[in-house]
Amino acid sequence: MDAQHNEFAKIKSLKSKKITFIARALGAFIFASAIAGIIYLEIIIIESVKISVEFKISSVILSVTLLSFLVYAVLKDTIITSKSNITKVVVDQNGLHHCNNEIIVESLTFASLHPNPDQKNYDVVLSEGEDAGFDICVYYFDSSSNTIIYKAIVFNTPFSIRNGKELKRHFIKGVLKFRSDLKVSPKVLDVLDLKAHKKI
Repeated sequence: MDAQHNEFAKIKSLKSKKITFIARALGAFIFASAIAGIIYLEIIIIESVKISVEFKISSVILSVTLLSFLVYAVLKDTIITSKSNITKVVVDQNGLHHCNNEIIVESLTFASLHPNPDQKNYDVVLSEGEDAGFDICVYYFDSSSNTIIYKAIVFNTPFSIRNGKELKRHFIKGVLKFRSDLKVSPKVLDVLDLKAHKKI
């Protein structure tokens, strides 16, 4: 087992400064456009002589509520991002790690992975996400809550990762290598081009 671990290469995330900048700029544009749109619409409603006072008051209350929610959501996201101490993601012989420089902050280890409670189904599956094309999901044992949790493999970083697919691919290669007891869905192998690695 030690020899197997030594043979498994460690790969690190590569930051994509360009995509990170574009994503933040697009987010700022959408936020500014939403606020401008709400204010502009409210001005039109208030200046209209055909709309009742009651409706105008209700409209103002609704607009203020929407604006408050938007500002709160953006401030919350900004604070969370600024407090994030994740500088890189690493996949090595132990699993997937979110790190602050060389210090591991959070890990999804191969040892913590757990079989699907429903033994008829795969242990590592491909789930169609709402915001993304797909999510690779696993079951793992959470020692803090003493429960088995269904979790998507995601990168909780304040920046975009250029080699995200390669990190996930390497993680699944580790599952195949070190956790041969787990059943990986053929869909996962297909989307990550890992059919040839089914048996390592």
